[in-house]
Amino acid sequence: SQQQHPLLTTIAQWAWSTDPSPLVTPTTCLSTLPLLSTPCLLRLLAKLIGIAIIAASCINKAPVLHNIYSSKSALGLSPTSTYGEVIMYSNAAFYNLRRGNPFTAYGETFMVMVQTVVVVLMIWRYGEEKKGGRTNNVGVVCGAYLVYLFVVFYVLTQDTIYILMVYNPIVLLTSRGSQILANRQQKQTGAQSLATTGMNLTGSLIRTVTTIKEVGWDFHILRSYGVSITLNMILFTQIVMYRENTKRMLDDIKQKKKE
Repeated sequence: SQQQHPLLTTIAQWAWSTDPSPLVTPTTCLSTLPLLSTPCLLRLLAKLIGIAIIAASCINKAPVLHNIYSSKSALGLSPTSTYGEVIMYSNAAFYNLRRGNPFTAYGETFMVMVQTVVVVLMIWRYGEEKKGGRTNNVGVVCGAYLVYLFVVFYVLTQDTIYILMVYNPIVLLTSRGSQILANRQQKQTGAQSLATTGMNLTGSLIRTVTTIKEVGWDFHILRSYGVSITLNMILFTQIVMYRENTKRMLDDIKQKKKE
């Protein structure tokens, strides 16, 4: 057979070596060049879409962080919801990591997890809580997360790591649900961002397809995406519905900061 260029061989290993289908292997797919077979092309597209999602996720929380910093207020953001988001993204990232799934199938969960931690820090910095209560809260939250990391990496085994994704829809319902409830009560969405929520919604829709292609029919992952799509659609609708109220509220805050 014709000797392939080393770079082409490396790309082929990255794109096709982990596919469970016998029709998709580096050797098989390279043999169909320059016109890839449909299974090989679909797998490659799933990988490339995964990279695009990971790249876009690097700025997922940027609009939220900008809103908090520009208004010097975290009003409208539920701390409970944000803590829940940290756990939700951590569960997804660490589950996939421990399962050995391809990074292109879940890399954005790592990126958004880190950004959500920054959002938590901004809430602590610009939140409305009293100083003493905030300090106690910080200690409890940090301590709880360290215990969580110990359990994930030293207690859960390959046979029990699925627990992370079993509980993720519950965490998701609690975190996003509390934010949805807060929005409904306050009739405004504060520092929440239409762009971020839109990216989350679009990402979940696309990820449902790429997960099936890259990982297979992992029920735990797909169920979480289904719940995420539903809740993000509600949040997206709320941000649009309460846009005028939110603008007035943020303008009032900026005015008071100047006075």
